[in-house]
Amino acid sequence: MRSDDIALLLPAAYQRVLHSSGPLAALLEVMEDQHAASEQQLSHVEDLFHPYRCPERVLGFLARWVAIDHLGSRRDLVAGGAGLAQSRGTLAGLRQAIRLSTGVSDVDIEEAGPFHLVIRLPAGCEQTEKIRHLVQLEKPAATTFEIGVQS
Repeated sequence: MRSDDIALLLPAAYQRVLHSSGPLAALLEVMEDQHAASEQQLSHVEDLFHPYRCPERVLGFLARWVAIDHLGSRRDLVAGGAGLAQSRGTLAGLRQAIRLSTGVSDVDIEEAGPFHLVIRLPAGCEQTEKIRHLVQLEKPAATTFEIGVQS
């Protein structure tokens, strides 16, 4: 906020005695300087909520905000958080959560009977335990699962 704008917020009595070389003018300049950093940040406030433009330190907050912090806080994951929330508990949602959390996209998931999933990972997948943990968190509560390797 510019010192001229701050001066307009002062009571009329102060505005009448305001001179460019006086102590009140100097105080208003200090106030202007104090506002500069905040105004700079606020001029780009939308960047704080955009997963690809926000600082790295904000990603965890955004992940918690869209209720996916249990999956991680990668930028792609946070960007897809709303879609994950909509498809949570479905095969498509589980597949998407695995892809966004681990980067593994070639995962076969099929229903092998009521309330049982068979998940087949690509041969040589090094994230089996992470995927097992993720499936445990994302699957419907009464559903069991097994993980194997694609043939």
